[in-house]
This record gives sequence, structure tokens and C-alpha cells, in this order.
Amino acid sequence: MKKTLPIYLFLLLLSVSDVMAQTGTGTVRGQVVDNSRTGIGFANAMLLRLPDSSLVTGAHTEQNGRFEMSQVPPGHYALKITYIGFMPEVIGNLRVESGKTAHAGTIILKDNAKMLNEVVVKTSAPQVQYDLDKTVFNVTQDIKTVSTNATQVLEQIPMVELDEEGVPSVMGQNVTVLIDGKPSKIYGQNVETVLKLIPANAIEKVEVVTNPSARYTTEEGAIVLNIITKTDHLTGISGVLSLNANTNGNYRPSASVNLTGKRLSWNNSLSFDRDRDPYQGSVLRKNLLDPVFFTEQSRSGTDNDKDFSYTGNLYYQLAAKERVGVFFGLGHDSEHEPETLFTQTLDEDRKLSSAYTRYIKSRENSWQYRAGATYEKKFSDNEHHVLNIEAYYSTRNDHDDQIFDQQSDWPGLNSLQHQFSTSSDEGYTVDIDYVHPFGEKSRLESGIRAEWETDDNNFIPKYFDEDSGKYLIDDTLRNDYTSIERRFSAYAMYRTEFNRFSLQGGLRLEKTTLETTQRILDQFFDNRFLNLIPTLNVSYRFKNQDNISFSYSRRAHRPWWRQLNPFIDYSNPENISSGNPDLKPEFINFYELRYGKFINQFSVFGSVFYRHSYHPIQRISTIDDQGVAYTTFENIGKENYFGLETGASADVAPDWNVRLNIGLRRNDVLGFGQQYRTIAFNGRFSTFFPMVAGIRGFVYLHYRGPRSIAQGKQQGMFLGDMGIRKAFLQQKANVSLRLSDIFNQRQYTRVLAYKDFTETSRYQRNSRYLEVNFSYTFGKLQQDKLDHSDGPDQDMPGNMDQPRDTQSDL
Repeated sequence: MKKTLPIYLFLLLLSVSDVMAQTGTGTVRGQVVDNSRTGIGFANAMLLRLPDSSLVTGAHTEQNGRFEMSQVPPGHYALKITYIGFMPEVIGNLRVESGKTAHAGTIILKDNAKMLNEVVVKTSAPQVQYDLDKTVFNVTQDIKTVSTNATQVLEQIPMVELDEEGVPSVMGQNVTVLIDGKPSKIYGQNVETVLKLIPANAIEKVEVVTNPSARYTTEEGAIVLNIITKTDHLTGISGVLSLNANTNGNYRPSASVNLTGKRLSWNNSLSFDRDRDPYQGSVLRKNLLDPVFFTEQSRSGTDNDKDFSYTGNLYYQLAAKERVGVFFGLGHDSEHEPETLFTQTLDEDRKLSSAYTRYIKSRENSWQYRAGATYEKKFSDNEHHVLNIEAYYSTRNDHDDQIFDQQSDWPGLNSLQHQFSTSSDEGYTVDIDYVHPFGEKSRLESGIRAEWETDDNNFIPKYFDEDSGKYLIDDTLRNDYTSIERRFSAYAMYRTEFNRFSLQGGLRLEKTTLETTQRILDQFFDNRFLNLIPTLNVSYRFKNQDNISFSYSRRAHRPWWRQLNPFIDYSNPENISSGNPDLKPEFINFYELRYGKFINQFSVFGSVFYRHSYHPIQRISTIDDQGVAYTTFENIGKENYFGLETGASADVAPDWNVRLNIGLRRNDVLGFGQQYRTIAFNGRFSTFFPMVAGIRGFVYLHYRGPRSIAQGKQQGMFLGDMGIRKAFLQQKANVSLRLSDIFNQRQYTRVLAYKDFTETSRYQRNSRYLEVNFSYTFGKLQQDKLDHSDGPDQDMPGNMDQPRDTQSDL
């Protein structure tokens, strides 16, 4: 309490000074929207003194388009609104009186384009918006045309990192990935596959929620990554067709088609993905036994995927502020992966003592289905007064078939195995959220959520018996595993604004029951977790619209069924792995202080964060007296993560923008008899710039520094992409060339050191390739003529005094 007292006094003094400064001044408020009456965030509002038009003050609009200018001296002013891609709007003779609020009303900006019959994106600079608990990155046309899918889009988003499989993380932490606010797992079991099947052209923006409010549930990670794809403001037929190919032999056609009427809209996304990804890896382990010896492995193979995904969203507008919808989809994944694993055992003098080659043929075939329904009601008295109900269902079935043909010149090492596994999951979710406003700047958000999920896994291993000439089942390796998980949660969150302060605080109560059954071993485990999750976000906006914010959140990261499954995987005889049914949740406390500054088309931010993980779920390896490694999961030790992140983005010239992010991070992993500490630099640089004949160039550089992990360190890497793009046919068609991983450095290296072994492992996919992408935007859209009489401007006084042109240019 003594440590926090100076902070409270500082905030109190700021509040008092604000109130005193407002004596004898007035306030200007308004809202900026587009033709569809959707609020425009981050627009520039400038107050000009009359009659000389000198600048008095300015503001940037919030995400809903609202803005406020306080401490304005009494007088007559003009209000000028500007935003990239729209015509400037000037409101004249705005009178400000002492102690009163001048309402500018709802200001509609018109699109700044010569031909508005077609959908044309004019902006090239990446737009970034900051809210209390999240940073919003609007995906520009530049990024879309040099990207194929969501995976490549995320590579362009500051703070986001991808591992060797394409699984994202933020600031070194696991994330919960949402698609339009829904868990990514309803679109597929593996998030890396889901991201590959979302076309880049379908993505509008990416929300990075570093300190999630109590509204969010975070099953996979304490940071939320929400990918927004849906659009339904306009009527007509529109869509995007795209085709991508690269020198690896990958082909990815996709199509997004929107059929939108005045009340009924149908959004469709269809994508195919044929991937051919060669890879290679190695492991060198020094076994510190008596005597010392070495295990050396090298692997190479090709991952051949054929994926298909369809998602449809159907919405019906019951009234201007009431809508129902359904979504449905299916996906299919077919995988063929031939791999060669070569293993050598060397004595202390590095002389060969045994060796074998393991030829592996893997085939996987899975189907996934999903469906759901939504209801949304926006009450007419306030745009923040909303009721939202969602219910959805998903199911998946998977069939895996593997053959292991092990050949050796050493007797007893030859073997032939055939294993077959089936797995399936089925899940239901019901989510109800309600927002009740209290006045113009305060609101209470609350909700309940219920989830049920069942997972089944049946594994049948067979070995070839020389005597009988048949495959026989090895009952000692059988696995018949079922998990039933039930999650219930409720949250309440209050948000308010006063003077220049914004405050958001909330609590989330989560109860989870996880029942697992291992039938072969006749084992039953009952895990029950009850967690109370607090969150707090505070921000202060200065007169020049700079913003400083502080956030705190506590999260519980629960183990999932694959980590709990005690099944032992012998597919690599030198590296055996299994789950741990005794795992407990990992608790994470996250603190962040952020400062943001905006000057026209230039923005800069700085962030200091600290994350403390208690009993983190760590992947732990040990070796037996034969030098065989056993890997499982344990709640061991704790992890401290410190970071300083800075970033800037700017338009240095027309159609030329630059982004730079620099970070310094330190992480400590404790609990293994020693402390693993790494201090590392991280940096990103990207730019889109004009060239000759309307061609735009693109350069992306990323250095990912090393990081401490359980028992060792993940080494750093330097990545670089470059490319060009050209738009033609009145901006409707785009073609781009991209050289991926210029320096061929996308290599993931781990160095482990424990009491009885040291190990270095490397894994690298063939990520250096030339890629061509073509996209074509078609269709004509017009503004929805549905009555907006109870639209967002109804709670803005002054509309009768300040009439605006409401005719559509589309």
C-alpha cells in the first residue's frame, strides 16, 4: 500500500489540475463516421480560430469515431476533420461558451476516390489504433497483396512471432487465437493449419490484446490475438479471387464472395492449399554417463499437405439495430510425409559403435465440421447498450497411418512397425454478453460462457513378427484415451472516463472440470480448477493527444488433454515422449506501462512490461542409463520476463511508409538447480515504397533474439523478405513477387544443458523461395438503404443545429 500511495497522489493531482484548468473554458465533442454510419477511428480533428484559421488544439478520434477537446477558450471556431482516403470536412462557426459543451454532431466523411462504384483501398500506411487493453493493426492493401494467408499477414504485425510450425506468440508468450471473436479451434485442431487457410484478402485487421480484460477467456495463452475478417456494411455483390504459387511447388487458390442485400448478407470464404515443404533437422546429445558417449541424429523429409476449407456467414437484419446470423463450414486436411531418420551412437572418442536408418511413411486424413448461430441487439438509447448471444458446435475426426522400416548392419536393430491411430473431438459453446451504459462515458459489461468438449484417441501399434510373417499388436504400447472437459465462466467489467482518464477493471471466475480415462492402463484422473481472474487498465490522455496507460492482468493457463495424456510415444527410439496427468494450471501475472505519441502521419510508442509465471508448464527432458531421452511436461520453477519495446511508423513521402520496432528483453527460468538467463535484442523493420511505372517495393527484416527455455536456450535468428507489387485494371487487380527468407536463416536451434546430458537440436524448413501472388477484386457495392434513424448519431445532441450531407457517394 505504501508503494502505491505516491501513484494515487500523482493521479489525484493530475485530476485536480485538470479541473482547475477547465475554469473559464468549454468543451467540443463530436463523432466522425463514414457513409455507412460506422465510426472512423484515428481521424484528425483540428479546431481553428476564426477569422484567422490559426490552429488552437486538435484530437484523434477513438475507435467508435468520437472525439473530445477540452479546455477550449470561449470564441468562434471552425472544425476541420481529415482522414486518409476521405475528403476533408470543415464545420464553420462553431461557438464555444465558458463551462458548456459545444456539440459538433455526427460528421460524415465522403470517400476520396474518382470511381466509387468499385471497392478500392487507397491507403498505404499501416494504421495503428490503441485502446485500453489492445492494439489494433488495420491490414493495408500493401500487406494483403504481398501476403497469401493469415500466417504471412501475422509476420508483418509488430510484436507477433511465429515458431517453426507457424504457431504465433507475442512478446515470447503463448497466445489464444480468435477468428472474429470465436476460438480458432472451432475451425481446426491445429492453429497453424487454420491460419494457412484464411486468405490474406479476407482480413480487415488484427487485434493484439496484450492485457486481456475479464471479457476474454484464454485457454491457450494469456495474450489474445483476434483476427477480424467479416464485413457487412455495404450492399451488392463483391469478392476477391486470388492465386498463389512458389518455387517449392506450393499452390493456394482462394475466393471470398459477399452477397449483401438491405437485410440479408451472405459472406463466403473458400480456400485450397497444396503445400510441399522440405525440411531437415539434427540432434547431437552428449550423454554424461559412465562411460560418456554421444547420440547423433539427422532427419530429412517433405511435408506434403492438401488442405481445403469453406466458411459461410449468413446474417439477417431484423431491424436497424437487431441482427441474427448463422455460420457454417467444413475443412479437410490430407497429409503425406516421407521422412528418413539416421541415428548413430558414438563412444567417448567419437568412434562409431552402432547405427541405423529409420524410413518413415506417414499419412493423415482428417475432416472438420463447424456451425453456429448468433443474435445481436443494439438498444436505441445508446450505441454501447448491446446484447450478444452466440452458440456454436464443432467436430473433427482424424485418421493417421504410419510405417517405420528400421534397417541396420548391427544385429537386433532391424525392425518393421505399422501403427494406426484415430482421434476425434466434439465441442459445444454458449456465450452471452451484455453491455449496459451509465451515461455517455461509463458502462458495465458482463457475460457468461459454457463449454463442453470431448476428445478420444485410440492408438494401435503393430510390429512385424518374422516367425509368423504377420503384423502383431503390441499391447504394451496401446493407447485408448478419452478426455471430457467442462468449462464455466462468468465475468463483470466496468469501464468509465473522467476528465482525461480512462479506467477499466473487471473480474472473471472460471471453473474447469477435466476428466480423463486411460482404458488400457485402467487409469482415471479427475482435475478440477477454480480460478478468479482480475484485470485492470488505466490510461491518461494529454492535451496533445499523447497517451500513457498501465495494465495488469492475472491469468491461469490450464494444461490441455495432449499434455495430460500419459500415452508414451516411441516413434523416435532415442527421444521418447509422453504427457503428464498430474499437471496443474500455470498462473501468470502481467504488468505493462505504455506511452503513445501521434503527430499527423507519424506515431511512436514505448512499452515496459514484466511477466511472472508461477509453476509454468515446462517441457522437461531426462536420460536413462542407456542414453535414451524421455520428454514430458512438468510444473517446475518459475519464469520472469522483462521487456522494453519501442516502435515508430511514419509516412516519409506519398505512398512511402516505414515501420520500425526495437525491443530489449530479459527472461529468467528458475527451478532446475540453476538459473537460465538471457538478455536479448529484438528488432523489426518494414517499408513499402514507390518505384517506377506504378510498382511498389517491399522490404521486411526481423531479428529474433535468443530466449531462455527450460534447461537451456532457444537461439536467435535473422529473417528477411523482399518483393514488389503492381496494381492495374483501375486498382482491381494486383500481382506481386516475393522472395522469402533471403538469407536462408529461418532455423530453429535449441541448446540444452542438464546434469547428465547436453544437447543441441536444429530444425529448418525450406523457407527460401520465390512466390508470385495474383488477386482480383470484383463487384459493385452501394450503401445499405436500411433505415438508420436510430443510428449512432442519436445520442449526439446538436444534429438539428449542424445538418450534414447524408447522401451516399457509393
